[in-house]
Amino acid sequence: MGKFFSLDSPFVAGLSRLADVMWLNILTLIFAVPLMIEQVMILGPAVSPLMTEGGQFSYDVFVAAVMWAWIIGIPLSTICGPALTAMHFVLLKMVRDEESYVTKTFFKSFKENFKQGIILQVIKFFVGGMLVLDFLILRNRGGFYRYVVFAMFVFLYMVGLYIFPLLSKFVNTNIKTIKNAFILTIVAFPRSLAMAAASLLPVVLAYFFDIKFVPIFVLVGIAGPAYICAILYNPTFKRFEPKEEEISEEEEMNAAIRKLDELDEEEKSE
Repeated sequence: MGKFFSLDSPFVAGLSRLADVMWLNILTLIFAVPLMIEQVMILGPAVSPLMTEGGQFSYDVFVAAVMWAWIIGIPLSTICGPALTAMHFVLLKMVRDEESYVTKTFFKSFKENFKQGIILQVIKFFVGGMLVLDFLILRNRGGFYRYVVFAMFVFLYMVGLYIFPLLSKFVNTNIKTIKNAFILTIVAFPRSLAMAAASLLPVVLAYFFDIKFVPIFVLVGIAGPAYICAILYNPTFKRFEPKEEEISEEEEMNAAIRKLDELDEEEKSE
């Protein structure tokens, strides 16, 4: 029993990891609060008739609300890009058991990827919102085009799941990052499907548990599914990362001695 609760036991290590994921979720959620408030304020009145007995739901009002939530949400969503990038940077370190301080590492990545994160988030939010609106507008109409739009949305949704993890790990231009996200979605398609399913867990739980899901969402609603995604995309990332050359302890010591000798020679020359 003592070993079960020791600091080195898998149980305690698991609790520590869960605490880190919960704190990371709160850090990320802070930056998403403005967007969440805006979405609730605009979409809430449109969907509230569905939650009240005898309420009159208007599909046209709902589509209009989605449109305004999308337009107003574009500038409010910008800060989410750097936050999600930083979250994935920390999560990948967790998955790889690389020691790091969650808060310090989060804000380090947040600062380094601030500009690119904002640009990529605007692109994601704009394209995603446009496809959602197209589907909603075409939903009540016949024709093959609405299924094409839905298929495009599903595929681009999976592509979007790779964008911020790629930005957090690899130094690239925005166009190259998006291109690599497309490639990884296709190359690791089964994993991409699993990542999409994991990322939609909060939506499924919210549907079944309604308001009761809010405390869980605050604690693990974003970082929890993202942690599962990190486990899934980690092997794919490793395939494309440059392999580090392994050197023996003796070679490492000799390199350190040579470096010290070079410093001594520089000091003598001065």
